[in-house]
Amino acid sequence: MLWPGLVAAWELSPDEVAYVNHQQGTKCRDCGTQIRGMALARAILAWMGENGPLREVLKRDRWRGLQVADMNGCAGVSESFSRLDGYQRADFPDFDMQDLSLPDDSFDLVFHSDTLEHIPDPAAALRECLRVLRPGGRLCFTAPVIVGRLSRRRDGLPPSYHGSPDTQPEDYIVHSEFGADIWTLLAEIGATSLHLETVDYPAGLAWSVGRPDEARRSGSEARAVAPPEIKPPENEPPAALPDPVADAVDEEVSPVHLYDQDALATRHNHEFMNDPAFRRAYARGVKAAETDYRWHWRVHVGLWAAQAASKLPGDFVECGVNRGFLSSAIMELLDWDRTGRTFHLLDTFSGIDPRYVSEAEEAEGILEKNRKTIDSGFYVTSADAARANFSEWKNHRIIVGAVPETLSQIEARQIAFLSIDMNCMPPEVAALAYLWPRLVDGGFILLDDYAYVGYRQQKLGMDACARKLGVSVLSLPTGQGLIIKPPRAPLAGTGPLAAIKRLFRA
Repeated sequence: MLWPGLVAAWELSPDEVAYVNHQQGTKCRDCGTQIRGMALARAILAWMGENGPLREVLKRDRWRGLQVADMNGCAGVSESFSRLDGYQRADFPDFDMQDLSLPDDSFDLVFHSDTLEHIPDPAAALRECLRVLRPGGRLCFTAPVIVGRLSRRRDGLPPSYHGSPDTQPEDYIVHSEFGADIWTLLAEIGATSLHLETVDYPAGLAWSVGRPDEARRSGSEARAVAPPEIKPPENEPPAALPDPVADAVDEEVSPVHLYDQDALATRHNHEFMNDPAFRRAYARGVKAAETDYRWHWRVHVGLWAAQAASKLPGDFVECGVNRGFLSSAIMELLDWDRTGRTFHLLDTFSGIDPRYVSEAEEAEGILEKNRKTIDSGFYVTSADAARANFSEWKNHRIIVGAVPETLSQIEARQIAFLSIDMNCMPPEVAALAYLWPRLVDGGFILLDDYAYVGYRQQKLGMDACARKLGVSVLSLPTGQGLIIKPPRAPLAGTGPLAAIKRLFRA
């Protein structure tokens, strides 16, 4: 997660690099929450006096009326709270945490995650968070902390940014580097009953802070907010307690819930996640990957394009299949062997081939990133897993090797759907340019990382290639790019006007 420039700016030791990488890069396979998010959830649960997964606890009626302010989002935690009617979210820097436009005493819980270091006056932001709490309310937050040193301001130092090496918006700039004395900042603003939660110390640290006017408490007394009282209507028996197991299986998405995963946060309708066909297809992708990457909207886009392409003549091609998440989901959705098509599945099955890395990508550290991705187990190092995964379908062909060398092995004369996901610009551009003549009119090209953060070289390369082909790429908020091959100009006398004239003559 860290790159050499940031390591140098922070003057981090190898041990510090290791636990910061662990804090930011390790995720729960089930819900996608990072280590810091786990610590934040524990701090919130401790205040609530509850045990168990946060998302299950919040399904209980006793917490239904909780008023919650989410100041910047935290994967897993935000998604759990988004189901409450009293949940509100406003992302930094779209609002000023140093001067919140919110009334006093309006929330039971305020939380934010790894935001404080980006705020010029963190003390002012914390005071504002405490101001909007109701009596007995709680502020819970995380901030990156280097535990073996004291905090320092970066005033007068060269600008340092979080995010990725090639993105430097103003909201990514770091104003404070927090050390072991971060608690003094909380004490100075008058906070009481400071509570610390840890996960894999020192990687995961979260603070729970009470209002300045609250008496000091300890243990279970720290939970000063009584759960909202929900009374059943008169003459009606109380509703049965929710069944967590059934909820995990049958839970549906409400159109008012926040979608917040895979670098996309939106309140726009995402009820496609309730569609039985989508759920079956997505589950098949998870089976192939052996984990859920929380890619629902990205897979939704891929399934939509594949289903539309199934109405056209031609085979399907995926360059960069890895474990087969998307392609497995597509084959499940379309009942693949009944289509009579062949799915051509290309990959090195050993990560990115360094021979086909551009100079710009190499300078940005793509080879080191590739090594870490292989070490983490995300990239497969053999085609055996793919062969086992796709063995339930007859009409597929696995092609092992580096693009562009293997493109000539694609025997399809017509292609209706092309997915490109090789995380490297030169082979992706080569695949698009080489296969373009075989794409049928109206054929779909899905670029997995076109607009995704950290992959700008792929976007630049694809834009240049698309211009030469006379088309442009639709940039999607999922980070994907989409091209639909335009039809060639119709022959004289075969257009829609000519057809209408023939119809009336008849």
